[in-house]
Amino acid sequence: MDALELLVNRRSASRLTDPAPAGEALENILRAAMRAPDHGTLQPWRFIIVENEGCGK
Repeated sequence: MDALELLVNRRSASRLTDPAPAGEALENILRAAMRAPDHGTLQPWRFIIVENEGCGK
């Protein structure tokens, strides 16, 4: 599956559940997010990672 197909066919989850990405998986997600185009010149970006009690569970 190529990147365009993944983006076009993506679905949002209505509720997030455990387990959340952690470790290498989370690092890969953040690394990919930092490479996203910024055509609106919205930098600097902020990534907020909510863990444990901060998840509101």
